[in-house]
Amino acid sequence: MFIPGQNNLAKPEVVAVPTFEQQLIKFKQAVIDHVAKSDPSIATSVEQTFSNEAELATKMVEACTVVLQTRIRELNEDALQMFAYWAKGTNLDAKVADLGLERQKLTEGDANAFPPVLPDYESDEHLKLRYFLAPYSFSNAGPKMGYKYHAMTLDERPTIKVDSPEPDKVIVTYEFEKGSMAGKVKDATGVKTAAGKVDVILLARSGDGTPSDALTVAVENYFMRDDVAPTTDEITVSKAVVLPYRMRAIAYINKAPDTSVTKVESEKLLQIYADEQHRLGATIEPSMVTHLLHQAGAKKIDLLEPLSAITATEQQAPYCQLIDIEIRTL
Repeated sequence: MFIPGQNNLAKPEVVAVPTFEQQLIKFKQAVIDHVAKSDPSIATSVEQTFSNEAELATKMVEACTVVLQTRIRELNEDALQMFAYWAKGTNLDAKVADLGLERQKLTEGDANAFPPVLPDYESDEHLKLRYFLAPYSFSNAGPKMGYKYHAMTLDERPTIKVDSPEPDKVIVTYEFEKGSMAGKVKDATGVKTAAGKVDVILLARSGDGTPSDALTVAVENYFMRDDVAPTTDEITVSKAVVLPYRMRAIAYINKAPDTSVTKVESEKLLQIYADEQHRLGATIEPSMVTHLLHQAGAKKIDLLEPLSAITATEQQAPYCQLIDIEIRTL
């Protein structure tokens, strides 16, 4: 399955943009054909004019081609928002609603504070991941991805009760949990430990990813529901094992007064990488650390930590405790 941030999906051919040269040739020919319908002799003159790059009419057609290309790109970007893989913001909210999902609210905010504190919501990447996992939830939590989906969508699924108190009358009740833990699970997976036994591994969103006891109990209770856990599985819930590490390096740049700029950019890129890899089964590659430092402007790098790859199992998740980049000039 495609996972945001981990897999790259090529854009469909329908959103390909013709090159400027291709579009210019078509534009010129369209003008010539249009003129030829009313006066072929003028069309010949127009064609000769277009062959001269210095002519004002030629420059105008070239400018129109640029405008047309820009408009094509805008329409293509609008079209891509119809696909969950590329959708963003409220466009993504509308797309995931097809499967009955909505963006999780992580913190309530405070409208009475000054200045007001806005609520914090689930990121686009995390919401996309739950969207791609949603098809595994249609029956129960049986498949591995089903366990992942249910743990990450904790408490958002109501308990459905059907009752027939009298003939010809059926009452369906939807009950939503109070004090929902939804949004507190950053990653999860189901690991088969023996025949009919599954251990659900949790990684929390807060801190280093170690789930609280309250979150663990909430997940245990959720998977005990008849409409979630398969009757063939005995489910236990475990906390992810966090693998702490540090990223330290000495980066050399050409002599210039921008050492602070390089340091800030380096640490920003490395923090993004650390956040992306803070998940179950992830790997921290030293080559990726040096690549990001080069991207930030380093010409030479002495990598101090990590010196070898940090590879996590399904029950583990790497967590960066420190990013320390010293900038020196060559």
